[in-house]
Amino acid sequence: MLIKLNKVSFVTSGRGASKKVERTSLEPIWFNPTFIVKIELEQGPADCPDVTVITWGAGRLGGQIAVLEAPEMITSLTTGLTR
Repeated sequence: MLIKLNKVSFVTSGRGASKKVERTSLEPIWFNPTFIVKIELEQGPADCPDVTVITWGAGRLGGQIAVLEAPEMITSLTTGLTR
């Protein structure tokens, strides 16, 4: 089964103290929670929400994706599928 998440990305400009977020992009994605290896909460850029980074698979077939949902929400969505 798949769960629906919101992939988030930030378009930034500048460096160091002058770095600012120009635009935030949200894209709905469908993700198979069976392949989740690790879920981490990371601080987003200034004036932006924190993001959850999901790592799946390993090696060449693995990857990471940043989503807007909190780790607790992802866990509850996944446990809701197994009941």
